[in-house]
Amino acid sequence: MAEQHRSRGSRCVATLTLAIALAVAACGGATASLEPSATPTPAATPTAAPTPSPTPVDVSAAFVKQIVAPDFSATAVVTGQLMVGPVEGQITGDAVFSGPNSSVSLSITAGTFKQTTDSISVGTSSWSRKSPGPWLEDPTKPSGSTDTSIGDVLKSIISVEDLGIETRAARQLHHLRSSSGNAIPPAVFGVDTATAREAKFTLDFYATDDGTPAVMAIAGTWTQLSGGAEVPTRMTFDIAFDDIGEPQTITPPDDVWVRYTSKNLDYTMAHPADWTVESTKEKDSYLLNGQGYVYVAVTPFKGSTAKFVTALEASYKTPFGGDPKSETPTNLGGVAAVRLIYEYTNEQAQGVTIADDIVSRDGSGWEVFLATGGGSEDIKVFDQFVATFAFTD
Repeated sequence: MAEQHRSRGSRCVATLTLAIALAVAACGGATASLEPSATPTPAATPTAAPTPSPTPVDVSAAFVKQIVAPDFSATAVVTGQLMVGPVEGQITGDAVFSGPNSSVSLSITAGTFKQTTDSISVGTSSWSRKSPGPWLEDPTKPSGSTDTSIGDVLKSIISVEDLGIETRAARQLHHLRSSSGNAIPPAVFGVDTATAREAKFTLDFYATDDGTPAVMAIAGTWTQLSGGAEVPTRMTFDIAFDDIGEPQTITPPDDVWVRYTSKNLDYTMAHPADWTVESTKEKDSYLLNGQGYVYVAVTPFKGSTAKFVTALEASYKTPFGGDPKSETPTNLGGVAAVRLIYEYTNEQAQGVTIADDIVSRDGSGWEVFLATGGGSEDIKVFDQFVATFAFTD
């Protein structure tokens, strides 16, 4: 397309040059003689009329044919920007598309914050994960529900309008938009409407002269609800296609965790498929091969999280051999919490590591904790558990 624009530019320059030359010839640089010339001047050779620039071709039909083809396949690179209040961030990632199936990985970095979100859709099933959490199968979509994946959005396209040629990704491309409008569900890109208000997302397309998809351009704005504050947020990013038409393989994740909803306590949390859960009135134990490692315990407590932490530190001083190794702020189910880490030697001369995430809310003191002889490496697994924790009341 760039070459076509250069060709049009050359024609414009040629036409302008010809016009100047004709004007100079018509006006002349000297006074015309009244006497006829002794030698007749030959008739001028007719000048060919300049060729008009070609009208841009409407590529909408060719684009739709390719983008909705059952065997459409491609890889893609994702780049973009994010603004969270006054904080500017970057969006990077990659994607693979194969017919209705898709695999997308997006990483957002803003200040010290970094979040990677992955999603896979294969057939009628989909899975997602948010770092450092594990893969979870997404709930089955109710009949008539809105689309929740890029693959669904692409399948739904019936026709598009060619809005003309624009510069995108340093290329001259046709700007295309779905005839039904460019609004798409925020859930397609992981925006949780429970914590976001007035979320609006749009999707536009760009294609080459033969209708081959080149770029999907996404823009979104919403108000993020965070700790009682309302933070204006916006994001824009491009998905630039490559390897169009080359076969791609998308498979379900092979380590999908199972979500458990407590029978007695008001929370839900996921665990690996080969773990089991034992539940009592005040505590749930997550076991591997019959051995408990991760626990959720609830105690009646009226007071702040800081006061609950202080009370626990006092009670743990003797059994855990003193003060915690570290005390750091964290998050538990979207609520500000504190993590205590203890390392001590038990009566059997075994090294024990305790990681305890603590929060006080609504008259109850919550602890989600790990007790392991595996050392600090097991805390990485514990982080996956905690990343899936959510209160249900």
